[in-house]
Amino acid sequence: MSKLLSLLSFINPWAIGVIILCIGIFITIVPIIRAFLKKIDLDSAGTWFDNANNLGEEQERLKEHFSRIKGTLVYWKNQAAAYQRLDSARVIWSLISAISLPVLIQFYDATNKLAVSFMTLLTTWTGLIVTLAYTFKAEQKYQGFRQQESDYYDISRTLLDFPNSDPQLLKQQVDEYIQKVADIRKFARRIETGSPPSAL
Repeated sequence: MSKLLSLLSFINPWAIGVIILCIGIFITIVPIIRAFLKKIDLDSAGTWFDNANNLGEEQERLKEHFSRIKGTLVYWKNQAAAYQRLDSARVIWSLISAISLPVLIQFYDATNKLAVSFMTLLTTWTGLIVTLAYTFKAEQKYQGFRQQESDYYDISRTLLDFPNSDPQLLKQQVDEYIQKVADIRKFARRIETGSPPSAL
C-alpha cells in the first residue's frame, strides 16, 4: 500500500486529466463523424402501403410515391441523428467547462506544462464544438428534420387509418396526401439551407 501511495505521489494529476480529456474528446467526436457518414436504417413506412387492404386502386400509386420519397426519409433521419449528437455534445461540453473551470483555476499553475496543456485543450475543444454547433445550427436542424419526418409519418398513418371508401373521394384524398408530402419536402429544404420561408 505504501508503495502504491509513493507511486501515486509522483503522478502529475494534470497528466491524468489530459488523458481523460483526450478520451472524452475521442468518445464525443467519433459518434458525430459516424452519424454524418453512415446511413441509418429506415423504419420504412413502405410496408404500411404494401400490407394495406383498403386502398383499392390507389395502393400501387402510393407504393410508387413512397419509393420516390424513401431516399428523402433516409436523409432526414440521418441528418436529424447527426445534428442531435452535435447539439448534445455542445450542451455536455459547455456544462463540463462551466462547472470544472472555476474549480480547476484554483489549482492551475502556469509553470506546469501539463496544466497549460489541459486548460488549453479543454477550452479550445469546448469552443470548437460550441462554434460548430452554432455555425451549422445543429439544434434547429435536428428539431426541423425530426419534425418533418414526424409530420410525414403522421399524415401517412392518418391516410391509412381513415381511407375513404368511395374510389373517387379516395383518389382525391390521396391527391391531397401527395401534395402535403410535397409541402413537407419543400419546408425541409428550407431547413437544410437555412433560408427563410417562401411564398411558393
